[in-house]
Amino acid sequence: MKEDIIAELGKLVGLKLQDAGRASNLFWLGFGDMIPIIRRGKTQVSAEYALHIQCSWRITLNNKILVASRDFYSPSSEWGGDIEDFDWDMLGKNRFDERIKTFIKDKGRLQVKNIESDDIGGLKVFLSDGYKLEAFPDSSEDDDQGEHWRFFNRKDNSPHFVVSGMGIEKV
Repeated sequence: MKEDIIAELGKLVGLKLQDAGRASNLFWLGFGDMIPIIRRGKTQVSAEYALHIQCSWRITLNNKILVASRDFYSPSSEWGGDIEDFDWDMLGKNRFDERIKTFIKDKGRLQVKNIESDDIGGLKVFLSDGYKLEAFPDSSEDDDQGEHWRFFNRKDNSPHFVVSGMGIEKV
């Protein structure tokens, strides 16, 4: 598994991180050239390569966590309400939304330097300036509901490279 992951994600080495964000609690990152994509009849511009992470993850710099997967569920520093009223899934309201803006403020500045993996689908993406993204599967689910992360190319519309508790699939 480790060699397959490194070979597939090795396509990112040398490419720039263009954007990052979320859809509910799915963390997505875009790498490479910005290209036009037609989605639902509308053209939008998006990064060529996408990495979608649904397991635990973190971005670090100098041994400090800058933003991580549990930040989805904590209020931003601007939250002034009662914790009982906090809705983590409202865009702009949680700690992730606040911290990811800081991380990607200089879009296209960070470049992928190296990729490492392990034998259970864990992933390390080393970026320039000492930044590191780590994704680590944290579930024993071994069915089609246990997707950890996926990687795909929007430009060539090739099959998605999916890592789950069942191993690697191309779908």
